[in-house]
Amino acid sequence: MLPDSFSLGFLQIAYRPDLGQLTGRWLRSIDEAELHEGYAALRQAALHHRCAYWLIDGRRRTNRSYNGPEWVTTRFLPELQRELGQPMAVCFLVLPDYLSSLLPDSSATAPDPLRYARFVDEGAANAWLAAQQAIVG
Repeated sequence: MLPDSFSLGFLQIAYRPDLGQLTGRWLRSIDEAELHEGYAALRQAALHHRCAYWLIDGRRRTNRSYNGPEWVTTRFLPELQRELGQPMAVCFLVLPDYLSSLLPDSSATAPDPLRYARFVDEGAANAWLAAQQAIVG
């Protein structure tokens, strides 16, 4: 999978036209400004490719000292979903210790029809994303 022209030094972005999926892989820990810059690049790629199905790999991001996940799921993704004009499904790959630290109902704040889930296994994440695509059609 070749990086997309939207990639940054700390975030590899690739679009898979065969799967209709956008992948973003954080390459290192980032600060809050880079978080926003990275998601702005993902937004541009999504709008360019008209892609509402994402896999975000955050396993190399070990610093989680600010409120990025809440901003992404409650503000950024819902706004982008409106821009795309279609339901989004986003899976996040995270480290096991991060996943175990989350509250069980942490996805309850996401507005419909935004769907997202967190995984530690990339195979399970891809299977979930494919199932979400099959639901829509």
